[in-house]
Amino acid sequence: MKKLRMIATFRYLNISDNIKGGFTLMPLVNITNDPEIIKDILNQEFITTAGTIESSHFKDANHIIYSECDDTFFQGLGSQKALAVWLHWLGMLIKDAWLIKDHAIECDIAYCNMKSGIVSEWSNNSIRLSSSFSSGVKFKEVTFSLSELAELEEKSFKLQSYLHQKSSSTFNEFVDKQFSRTGRALRFISAARTECHPAIKISHYCSALESLFSTDSSELVHKLSERIAIFLKDYGYDPCDIFDEIKSFYGIRSKVTHGDSIQPKKIDKIPNLSVRCDELTRVILNIILNNDEVLKVFDGKKDDFEKHFKNILLNS
Repeated sequence: MKKLRMIATFRYLNISDNIKGGFTLMPLVNITNDPEIIKDILNQEFITTAGTIESSHFKDANHIIYSECDDTFFQGLGSQKALAVWLHWLGMLIKDAWLIKDHAIECDIAYCNMKSGIVSEWSNNSIRLSSSFSSGVKFKEVTFSLSELAELEEKSFKLQSYLHQKSSSTFNEFVDKQFSRTGRALRFISAARTECHPAIKISHYCSALESLFSTDSSELVHKLSERIAIFLKDYGYDPCDIFDEIKSFYGIRSKVTHGDSIQPKKIDKIPNLSVRCDELTRVILNIILNNDEVLKVFDGKKDDFEKHFKNILLNS
């Protein structure tokens, strides 16, 4: 039986609390800033293999992400393929961390060490996606507390289990009729996060909101703004303000998607608009995902969804 050790770190992630031992983010994915564990993981063999630059990157990191198991968990795929699978899991965590807060977390290098007796095999790989904050800012740290890591673990497990159940994970066809509204919205959010320019980010956020709230293209902007305003009213948001904000996002989105320019006096406001659009989209997704009854409405039948909002509108 071969033993595997995976090693990575999330660039631009700062852990504010001390983690004694390792905290499990998902099965076979642990995170720690415990000096004793890190010293064992970043041993001389790792330093020799990774080289001066990469080993310094790991030593200077605020934390280490790691996994230790035997190769039966990866069905004998070998170190390179096992690492690719593990990185896919890390990618899921990076995406799901958006549900906690805005961030620009990346994972630009990871290593796998496979041992069988005296034979030691190394491989490395990375997640080749660069993200940015909703304002467009890159290369900036975000801080997570231990309680926020625990929240991420809980949300990610629930979300990924649900998307798998609904055939709406990254392995399923995005444009298929059976793909869930929430799954489709999350795809557009991922696109927004990897886009640099806040105007195009807004366009992707709007597509995410359309995935959740629209059922047809008739009077789309008005109907969408109205539904979102009504939806957020019960959560302490002023419906008139939300209605106007959603329309302002669509004003930018319309210019971007039709290849039009934006007036100079409005350009400086775009980063703040993108931040606000990101905030509202996060609030909406968390409301939906945290309530099974609400989730059932959004991922239910189209006619039932329209009836739900018609009843709220006419009875409010």
